[in-house]
Amino acid sequence: MDNQPRRPDRQQLQHELSRLQQQLATLQQENVTLQEKLNAALDGTGLCLWQGLLATGELQVFNLQGFQAGDMAANFDIWYAKVHPDDRERVVANYQAHLRGDSDSYEAEYRTIGPDGRITWLWDRGRVLERAADGTPLRIMGSHVDITPRKENELALLRMARHDALTGLPNRAEFYHQLGDAIADAGRQARGLAVLFVDLDLFKELNDRFGHVIGDKALCAVACELRQIVREGDLVARLGGDEFILFLRDEAGCPSVEHVSQRILAALNRSFSLDGNLVALGASIGTSLYPADGSSAEALVQHADAAMYAAKAGGRSRVRHYVANTATISG
Repeated sequence: MDNQPRRPDRQQLQHELSRLQQQLATLQQENVTLQEKLNAALDGTGLCLWQGLLATGELQVFNLQGFQAGDMAANFDIWYAKVHPDDRERVVANYQAHLRGDSDSYEAEYRTIGPDGRITWLWDRGRVLERAADGTPLRIMGSHVDITPRKENELALLRMARHDALTGLPNRAEFYHQLGDAIADAGRQARGLAVLFVDLDLFKELNDRFGHVIGDKALCAVACELRQIVREGDLVARLGGDEFILFLRDEAGCPSVEHVSQRILAALNRSFSLDGNLVALGASIGTSLYPADGSSAEALVQHADAAMYAAKAGGRSRVRHYVANTATISG
C-alpha cells in the first residue's frame, strides 16, 4: 500500500489560489475602507499621522491633511534637512531623549523649510510603539499639525506688545529689555555704550497749529530719519509722545556719540513738508555713557533724560551730556 501523501490536483490548486485572491481583495477593500474612515475622522483636525521605522530610517505618512505628497519626507535624513537650522538641535534632542527612554513621548514645535523657501510651523508628537528585546527602538508613530496661522498670530501679538503702534519702533518696555541685554554684552566685552534721549522742541506747537493727523505724520517722519542714522546693532525706540531714545554700541570704527548726535540734530532741525504743510520740529538731545554714567538701563535713561532737560533749558536744538549729577554741554 502506498503511504505517500496525495498531491493536490490542478483543480484544487486553482480553487485554493482563487480563494486566497478573493481573501486578499477583501482585505485590500477593508484597508481602503479603514483609510477612508480614518481620513473622515481626521478631516478638519489638521492632524497628519506618520510612522517611522528606525532600522531603515523610512518615514510613512498615512494622511496628508492639506499637505502635498512632496511636502512629506520619505526618510529621517530628508526630514532632518527640512527642519529649520535654528530649531534642529532642540528638536533632535527631544526626539533622541524619547528614543533612549528618557521621556514618555516625543514632542516639539518647530519650523520646516519648503523647496520654495516657505516656512511652515509644525506641532509634532510621537511615541515608540515597538522595541527589540534589548530595548532598541524599532517603530515610532505620531502625528503633526500645521500651526503656522497660530504662530503668525502669536508673533503679531508679540510685535504689537513690543512696538509702538504709530511709528513701528520698539516701545519703552522693549527698549529697556534690549538695553539691558546690550549692557550685559558690553560688560562681558569691556566695551562702552551710549544712550541718547531725543525730545522734539516744537511738537506741541505743531499739533496745536496743524492738528493731530499732521502731528502723527511728523512723528512717523522723525522715526524714519532716526532709523536711517543708527547702525545695525544699535536701537531707536519711541518712549511716548514726542520722546525718542537710542542706544549706540561702542565698537571698533564706530562714529562718536557727538557725531551721531549732530547728525540727528541736522536731520531734525529743519522743516518737513507734510500734506503740503511746511512744518518745523527741532530737537534737544541728552546723552549718557556706560559705564561712566551708570551700570543699569534705568540709570542710563534717567541720566540721559536729565541731560536732555538741561539742553532744553540751555536754549534747545543742542546736545548735552550727563556728568556726575550735572549736565554740561558736550563738544
